[in-house]
Amino acid sequence: MDLRKTWEKYREESTFNYSVLPESLKNRGECVEIEPKTLIVSRGAFPQEVFFILEGTAAGIREYADGNEYSYFQLDKSNGSIGLLELFARKDRYVATIVSLTKMKLMKINSEVVYGAIMEDVSLLRRCTVLLADDLYQRSGNDGILYYFQGIDRVRYYLTSYYEEHKAEQTSGKVIVLAEYQEIASSIGVSVRTVGRNLRKLKEGQEIGSFRKKITVTEEQYRKMLNNLYLE
Repeated sequence: MDLRKTWEKYREESTFNYSVLPESLKNRGECVEIEPKTLIVSRGAFPQEVFFILEGTAAGIREYADGNEYSYFQLDKSNGSIGLLELFARKDRYVATIVSLTKMKLMKINSEVVYGAIMEDVSLLRRCTVLLADDLYQRSGNDGILYYFQGIDRVRYYLTSYYEEHKAEQTSGKVIVLAEYQEIASSIGVSVRTVGRNLRKLKEGQEIGSFRKKITVTEEQYRKMLNNLYLE
């Protein structure tokens, strides 16, 4: 049997967000609008509701004993649900504190209702499986590598990976990094301040450049970062 052909059979059931929910489930929800920097759920609280993102962006916040905090992942309507992980892990507390980064519109649905509906709908269950498995796959790969890197090397890892992914799109012999500091920070598990500080160091060391306030990476700079990342 060809595994790829079997995957293709279920290709359309690879997304899970509000748009794929049946009307019977959508009708059980309550639409809420919130302003930026509004708390959505608190780490440790009971997952009474699942929130599906209709508009805007939210972030998971990691808090420290000294009062500092930073964002380490983001959610929007493409991957947008809050509470689904806890629901299917059968855990009685939210694993992260999540706040709105922008003005948001959310559909709030009782967790018991969501869980029951998905368990009775094979198509939704397949979609949910892909969503959770893909997230675990990505995090397992990144976390395994990032475990060995700290500070500036995490930023180097992000930039070299970005270069590899976008080098076919380069113009004038360089890749322009379109990601904002917040996105970089979220991807590698550091604060925005740490990203900014280490980008300045990389620029001073001529490992990156800049163009119209955007980071740029040439092939020579890419190879220099790789060398510093793995051979120092």
